[in-house]
Amino acid sequence: MEKLLVKFNEITENKFDFIRLSSVVVNVRKCFCEYTFIYPADKERLVADRREYIESTLLKILKKNVDVQIKLKKSHFDFDFFKADFFAFLSAFPMIAGTLSDKDITCRKEQDDTFLLQLVLQQSVYDYCMLQNIRGEIDDYLYTHFCEAIRLELLSHGSTQVEVSSDTARTSEYKLDRPDEGRLIRPQNVEEFIGRIIYEPAGYIEDASPKENAVLCGTLSKIYEQQRKPKEGEQPSDKKFFKFSLEDYTGKISCVYFPTKKTVDMFGLLLPGKQIVARGKIEEDTYRGEGALSFRIHDICLCTLPQDFTPNRLRRRVPDAYKTVLPQKYVEEKQYSLFEAAAKPAAVPPFMLGKTFVVFDIETTGFNPDLDKIIEIGAVKVQDGKVTETFSTFIDPCMPIPERITKLTHIEDADVKGQPRVEEVMPDFYKFTDGAILVGQNVQFDYGFIKAYGMPLCIYFDNMLMDTLSLAKTYYPGLKNYKLGTLTKHFGVENKGAHRAVYDAWATMEVFMKLAEKLA
Repeated sequence: MEKLLVKFNEITENKFDFIRLSSVVVNVRKCFCEYTFIYPADKERLVADRREYIESTLLKILKKNVDVQIKLKKSHFDFDFFKADFFAFLSAFPMIAGTLSDKDITCRKEQDDTFLLQLVLQQSVYDYCMLQNIRGEIDDYLYTHFCEAIRLELLSHGSTQVEVSSDTARTSEYKLDRPDEGRLIRPQNVEEFIGRIIYEPAGYIEDASPKENAVLCGTLSKIYEQQRKPKEGEQPSDKKFFKFSLEDYTGKISCVYFPTKKTVDMFGLLLPGKQIVARGKIEEDTYRGEGALSFRIHDICLCTLPQDFTPNRLRRRVPDAYKTVLPQKYVEEKQYSLFEAAAKPAAVPPFMLGKTFVVFDIETTGFNPDLDKIIEIGAVKVQDGKVTETFSTFIDPCMPIPERITKLTHIEDADVKGQPRVEEVMPDFYKFTDGAILVGQNVQFDYGFIKAYGMPLCIYFDNMLMDTLSLAKTYYPGLKNYKLGTLTKHFGVENKGAHRAVYDAWATMEVFMKLAEKLA
């Protein structure tokens, strides 16, 4: 589209270089295209006088095998009308639109006739906008819809640039592991190959969303050459295009490249395993289903990906308070007869002193974290060798519990229906485990589930792990097996409700206390 206006200005000797392309509407069935161009209000008389010339010139450039209609529209910025259209535009970004109210956007006219737009966002949403370069998306929207000079400022609640009442100010929900780095990959040894050279760093593929002029980098794989299907009424041709995958450190995306006669042989030199950085358009891939994306590439450069690269994670901060599951304080009470002396409390194993442990267990609908659901979490917190809190909740899996799981755990659909969902529970469990060593029986199984369900929420359980099964094998060789039931029997621990998360967690905690006596 840039070439269109360049050609137009060349023909008209830049007499109408103030005209901008606003939108293109395509109706494939009717072979119809509607181009809308905008112009400043102070050029209305000139455009009115030369409208026929402007339209005819554009039509000559655009004349294809379709019906083309030209619309010339005067740009007029009215803040009240603008807000409605702007909120409609932001609906494409649910994380932003869902948090904004009318009062969060203001406008004032500066002395130089520039309109200053200020958009006040929650801190987490502001961080998201910075990471996803949504500022660029908004700037593109303003440029293609208005000829007036409009300057946008994104502000966060609590910013020193704007006054925000204390009841609306919020602390950030998210943070980057490495704040100064952003979520970018900076390719090395960039070499021009097809199209324009790419100097910009690349975004993470896992952050990809529909966007013009996106830059991604990665390793090529699964390269296929295909023939273009002729449009209705066209003769078959030998034109081809290429489909392939591009994979970086965070994910993989399906790509397509339509070569020209000059570049078709060049692209053929690219082989699987080659590292590239590419610029193009990310769009929804309707053929592969909802949420699937396709990267339509225009420019390709050869490069070397940085070695030992670690993705910079966007991490949810530990919540200030529990919202869904409130842990219960544990107070041990014992009643003694008048005729017996109170027993001395058991000595705390030295290994337990100065540390916090969370011994936990989960119940699930199966064994695969990618497919199966968590239906219960139970945990016991131990500080300096003393139980201080317990955490217990059912979780609604939003699916029927398999019969074999009900037989094993005695958890039925009625027990979990209407209970909190996993996305509501995980932030509270994250807070409960903050700063603790996680302990479990065959802990990698339980950890695999909380890791899998935490990651989509930007919750990472990076805690140290300890496994009672592995410890028992090390310090008590020769047992017939190392199941929890065998260990509780060996250590004389009572499990009041086997295969129920909170009871298994408590039994595992008592087994761990016995094993801790062996630890230095």
